[in-house]
Amino acid sequence: MKRYGAHNDVNLIKEPEVFYLLDNPFDRIVSVLGGVGQVGQVVNSDIDLIHITRKGLPKSVVYSLCEVLNISMDKLSDLLHVSHRTLQRKADDDLLTVSNSEQLFEIAVVVSEGIDVFETLDNFRKWLHSTPYIFNGQKPLDFLDTRFGIQYVKNIMGRIAHGIPS
Repeated sequence: MKRYGAHNDVNLIKEPEVFYLLDNPFDRIVSVLGGVGQVGQVVNSDIDLIHITRKGLPKSVVYSLCEVLNISMDKLSDLLHVSHRTLQRKADDDLLTVSNSEQLFEIAVVVSEGIDVFETLDNFRKWLHSTPYIFNGQKPLDFLDTRFGIQYVKNIMGRIAHGIPS
């Protein structure tokens, strides 16, 4: 198992230059969600991700992810299969369900990998909001509402990373 050095608390939106230098994939995922302050604890392993998912992420990470993806809270609530009003009623420190927390982590992984593939957050966002032929007239963003859709987006990004026309 690969060991990573010191943990870095980075917020992708506030410190994008630092994000690009992060080697630790767990630090990258957490920074997409707003940093350790938002997530609530340091993440050093898959076990930590499981623990946080079971406990639930705080609602405040939703704002961070909306900003990273450049989408509205209404659109993110659609991706999470939860009503916008239900999210609005929650306080920022209220914990989300296990399934919502898992979905947010999965989307954060896509963002982290997408930035690697497209080299910048801006380039990734442009692709995410475009309508590539392989998505049958839909945006890759629209596929982030299910595990199968997330896997499909990751597969397409893998093809792009390896120079396979997609």
